[in-house]
Amino acid sequence: MIKLPPQPFKVTEVDETHPLVVNALRDRKHFELCWCGSGKKYKKCHRLREQETPCPLGQILSLQQKIFWQKRGCMHPQASPTTCNGRVIDSHTIQRKGPLERIVDETGHVMHFQSNSTDGELGVSKTGWRKASVFPGYCAGHDSSLFSQLEREPFTGEHRQCVLQAFRNVCNELYRKQALIEVLKFQRHLMDRGRNLDEQINTQISYAKSIKGQIKSVEELERLRVSYESAIIQNELETFVSKCYFFRGDLDVVSSSVFQCEFDFVGNKLVDMWDLSIDAESLSHSVMNTDEGGAIVFVWLRSENAPNAVVTSFDNLPDEEKGDIFVQYCFLNCENTFFAERWWKGLSTENRDQVQCFANTFFYEGGEFVSNKDRLVNWSFN
Repeated sequence: MIKLPPQPFKVTEVDETHPLVVNALRDRKHFELCWCGSGKKYKKCHRLREQETPCPLGQILSLQQKIFWQKRGCMHPQASPTTCNGRVIDSHTIQRKGPLERIVDETGHVMHFQSNSTDGELGVSKTGWRKASVFPGYCAGHDSSLFSQLEREPFTGEHRQCVLQAFRNVCNELYRKQALIEVLKFQRHLMDRGRNLDEQINTQISYAKSIKGQIKSVEELERLRVSYESAIIQNELETFVSKCYFFRGDLDVVSSSVFQCEFDFVGNKLVDMWDLSIDAESLSHSVMNTDEGGAIVFVWLRSENAPNAVVTSFDNLPDEEKGDIFVQYCFLNCENTFFAERWWKGLSTENRDQVQCFANTFFYEGGEFVSNKDRLVNWSFN
């Protein structure tokens, strides 16, 4: 079965030989640069950090939301004041007039997991379906021109539709990673207020490592975005492979994202994602709607092996287990997952606890996905 870590975050041991620890523990003059790497003078950064009043978590979450969602300009490769039409809009990664429409309740809301302001844990929350799965990525003109085939035509599984949806996922993930780096840089100078020096060091090491990992991920996603843009503009879509799994049943859970292929569905480790010297290979997944139910759509670069291994392991799963296991995979890997209130209320206590646990886990350590006896969804594959 899936191996979940005892703590939601990766824990690594450091000793007093770590460069940041050595730098933090040595005597330092007030006007020297601070040991934390902020670029500020010590006297204006960590000199009196232990005496500072801790910042309430709710206030931090509120401030970081403003940082995360600020508009950063149109992401179109030809974006400019003369080519862009209108302001940057909230682009849907999951179609509003599509999968989201299938899970909306009578009040116009869908459900997802969101951090609460008390302890930062993810809990079930409602959000308006017009605001679900959005990111401020494109001006109105470029959003319409790039993705018109997705928005105006029924999903059939045609390769170009799949590639366009995957491209949208890549842009969304790139925006979120770039925003996350800014949030982490903001957080690292608030989270250790009022803490002793050992706790300050632990906090700064953790954030420094997280920021380094996210910067690496942004570099990889930038290259992937360029590959998509080039293929779409030059109509060389065979650069990518797409595979659709059509199903019949209630479309109660929808998800769309790009993730790095560390393990396949049976727990085989494909790459060590903690080794930043290795470039990640990414796989896009989406849930699209059809008249009879929906489709799980995977897209990846033809030249990469790890995504192909992940999809092959999914293909080898028994058809009667595919839906249940894929939903587990979504909650474990993807924040951009939304579901119907009727579905959530209809889950058994055991299944609800499993979904909650997966949503609160930021990484896992391999192990095979195993379907629930009481299936999470009633999807029937052809």
